[in-house]
Amino acid sequence: MKKLLSLAALALAGIASIATLPSHAATAAGTFDVVINLTSKCEINSTNAATGAVITNVSFTYTSFQTAAATSTGGGFNVRCTNSLPYTMALSNTGVTDDAVGLAYTLALSAAGGTGNGTDQAYTVNGTMAAGQAGTCAGATCNNSTATNKTKTLTITY
Repeated sequence: MKKLLSLAALALAGIASIATLPSHAATAAGTFDVVINLTSKCEINSTNAATGAVITNVSFTYTSFQTAAATSTGGGFNVRCTNSLPYTMALSNTGVTDDAVGLAYTLALSAAGGTGNGTDQAYTVNGTMAAGQAGTCAGATCNNSTATNKTKTLTITY
């Protein structure tokens, strides 16, 4: 019995020593970077220009030999570019004589460019037709629907 009691006391002492061992948690840490690659771009009227962004047509109303220059209506468009991205704008041809009605006109942009702010920025293609032109028309009224030089291109460079 003494032996049994000694053995039990030894076992209890072993358990007690295990229970009093300090608990120990370990950690490890590491760092990493988040890498972002942004491709900047500009759009005309919130569409990719390569897909054919439509700009409001520039229109003139003119009477042969009128005494005052005619100004155009229409020509509105928006440019949306990445924040802080500078851009310039250019027209394909600014001085033209229409090959259907024989009237000369000039086109100009309301601004040469800007800096993107992530939202639509409004611009206009403005047109002027000089006074005193005769034009070409075989009837009471004509339009330039058959003109081969009426389509223009607006280019945004960024």
